Amino acid sequence: MTDLDHLNPTPDERVMAALSHISALLPLIGVIAPIVIWITQKEKSQYVAFQSLQAVAYQLTMIIAWFLGMGCYMCSFFGTFLSLFVTEAAPISQSSDFLAILISVLPFLMFGVIFVFGIAFIIYGVIGAILAFQGKPFRYAIIGKRVERFMLAGQPAAGGVS
Repeated sequence: MTDLDHLNPTPDERVMAALSHISALLPLIGVIAPIVIWITQKEKSQYVAFQSLQAVAYQLTMIIAWFLGMGCYMCSFFGTFLSLFVTEAAPISQSSDFLAILISVLPFLMFGVIFVFGIAFIIYGVIGAILAFQGKPFRYAIIGKRVERFMLAGQPAAGGVS
């Protein structure tokens, strides 16, 4: 248990925190809501500040992962066209037919993986919204600990001069 686990948020704070997480339903533009909430609430509520900053980091991670995934998709898509020339020039055999089929299916598999991970990202954001709305100490895996360290590092030491 850390300092951020002992917070007892008001109903208004829980709503603001939940809105930060639920904005993951709007990929790419949904990151704006938690940024605005964090900027306006960081001095008023430690709970809202933590949850909204977590949502910002999570959604930026989602955006970066989406761009990387689409880059891989485009490479596999163009790789399929380039491989058509290679397999066309090669002598016909069962192994070259299998390779051609595998390469032609690769973009569809890549798109499916991107789609599944996108849905998983959104579901995890909705889970975060539900738990934040209930006032529970929610942390995204990996991101939550880093955001917590960032926030605690910015606080003045207890008993120290600020």
